[in-house]
Amino acid sequence: MSNQTLSIRLGTEELMFVLWLLNTPTLPGLGINPFGDLPAEQVAVALASAERSLRARRLVGKAEDGSVQMEQVVMALVGTCAVPEHSVVLTCEAPDTGRIVHYFHATELLALEHSNPEPGVHLFEALPNAAAILGRLGALMRLGQQPAPNAEPVQVTEETLQRATQAARDGPEKALAVLLSLGLEKRTAGELAAALARTRRRSALASVQRLREETPISDGFVVLEGPNGLWAMQTMGDDPTAVVNLWPHSAADVRVRLGELVAGETLKFS
Repeated sequence: MSNQTLSIRLGTEELMFVLWLLNTPTLPGLGINPFGDLPAEQVAVALASAERSLRARRLVGKAEDGSVQMEQVVMALVGTCAVPEHSVVLTCEAPDTGRIVHYFHATELLALEHSNPEPGVHLFEALPNAAAILGRLGALMRLGQQPAPNAEPVQVTEETLQRATQAARDGPEKALAVLLSLGLEKRTAGELAAALARTRRRSALASVQRLREETPISDGFVVLEGPNGLWAMQTMGDDPTAVVNLWPHSAADVRVRLGELVAGETLKFS
């Protein structure tokens, strides 16, 4: 069976039963306690119902010794999510789609995508190889032939960027005033103000490599699509005074950055 044909859909309760079999408490995106404050009795009822559903679908069964046994496709797909060698998370926000999150996980044997096509439903789809993650990221981010804005790289604080973003809700001229007050060159400030005021899509990417080692490596960046092209953003810290670097990027530039991110290489922004 080729990787392209491997896919399963699981309800949240079914997924939790499979994770219980795998002795794994949760997966990325499910939270620390997927059942929340649900009483233990109701959790037990939900898991029992999930087991019956999985048996009916022949995704789990009884072994000769009476123990519960998973089908190989379930173990391969969900197991890869539970113990990957590296992962990439893409969060896209756009007016026409809302907020959508896709999780990509890979080992030497298997690469896959985990998504939620509808509330309470989890779709696990194998990819031909880890390199195919790049194609899926580009498709989900709708990378085409977008140009780089006619601007220079920008460096501001997180607090200032939030202030400019807030001002942009009242129009690009409001954001422009904030950016010009920082001393930004007018053309660059105008391009960034237009992107903040007329954002078509915001894509946040996070990658964690070497998950099975003692010191995993994490990295990520954000891509903002405006009317005149793309901006790549990276925040150096997690407080209001943290520095945010923004680089005008074309779709081709972003694809190069995606390749570096998936491969665990240093992101070569310029």
